[in-house]
Amino acid sequence: MQMLIVVADNVDGRNEFRCKSFCFCPERLILKALLKSTVASAISWDQTNDLLGEDTFNRAKLLNVGYTEALKDAEYDCFIFSDVDLIPMDDRNLYHCYDQPRHFAIAMDKFGFRDQRLPYAGYFGGVSGLSKKQFLKINGFPNEYWGWGGEDDDIYNRITLNGMKVSRPDVRIGRYRMIKHERDKHNEPNPQRFNKIQNTKNTMRKDGISSLTYRLVSIKKYPLYTNISVEIGKPPPRPIKG
Repeated sequence: MQMLIVVADNVDGRNEFRCKSFCFCPERLILKALLKSTVASAISWDQTNDLLGEDTFNRAKLLNVGYTEALKDAEYDCFIFSDVDLIPMDDRNLYHCYDQPRHFAIAMDKFGFRDQRLPYAGYFGGVSGLSKKQFLKINGFPNEYWGWGGEDDDIYNRITLNGMKVSRPDVRIGRYRMIKHERDKHNEPNPQRFNKIQNTKNTMRKDGISSLTYRLVSIKKYPLYTNISVEIGKPPPRPIKG
């Protein structure tokens, strides 16, 4: 089995720092969490334009780009989608694909581990894993969540609406340390996210990997990861209140 770890972030100096921290974490838990029989790669994706990152962030669309570009390089059949600021704390949290879509990040030190409970039952944020078959079954991830929030709930809806269930590790195993940082510019909360989440059933067939558009800007290869910059466009104008 060939597996890919995909991370997405804005393009700035902090991205490079966080990606290096992600790949070179002291405990090497990212690498220890992989099955020995697995061929694994790590790819970092960021969005850019002529002003170098002055557009609204779109995490889910960047992950779609990661999936698409990676398959040009190798026949991956397992994809781990991770926020670049999350480091696993237990090497028993094995990074591979399961019979059902996998949610790895159950608790984070930033939130005091929330007494080992999820923020809410449908939480699917942070780090997740899907096989190629599972990813295509839900038409990938949504492309229309601009700014912070909502896309992981939409993905959870896609999974359940397609007759699958989310699997998770034991609460004592799925713990993560978050690299401290300020909220990235142009990643403000998306005020439309709640309305979009309620309409997943109507949008998931037309908004996803099948409708993805972007422009490749650059590819930079490093010893433990590859960074690819892309232009993914701009969000549509928001409705005028009144």
